[in-house]
Amino acid sequence: MATRTSAAPTKPDQTRRSELSIGQQNAIDQLILGGTDAEAAAAAGVGRQTVCDWRNHGPPAFRAELNRERAALWSASTDRLRSLVPLALTVLAEALAERPDARTALDILKLAGLGEGSHLGQAGIGPTTAAGIEAADAEERDLAAMAALVRL
Repeated sequence: MATRTSAAPTKPDQTRRSELSIGQQNAIDQLILGGTDAEAAAAAGVGRQTVCDWRNHGPPAFRAELNRERAALWSASTDRLRSLVPLALTVLAEALAERPDARTALDILKLAGLGEGSHLGQAGIGPTTAAGIEAADAEERDLAAMAALVRL
């Protein structure tokens, strides 16, 4: 991400970052890219301790935006990881076909939810019906409305 200038914010920036200084926005960008507090401080034009304070005890708008950016990055990374599942399954199937191994086969069955200790399933995928999507959207709107009331 490029260092921001004082140009007018875009519409999404106005709703999410309007309370942040350009320096704070730059610090968030550096932190999201994996930068240290010192690197974020250099981008923001402040001391390292200031960035540390912003992250841990600072302005709620800063911490909330940092969390939003982290969530977006995590979501994109998770989607990318999920896109590798078909290839990983192909490689596993080929390896198992070439060299059958009961331990590997059992581990695969457990991961698929067919045994004790399963870690795979549909958790996190979301509703699979239109009605479920509408209910989830309504719940999200209700939560947003409640959050807006709390901020008043």
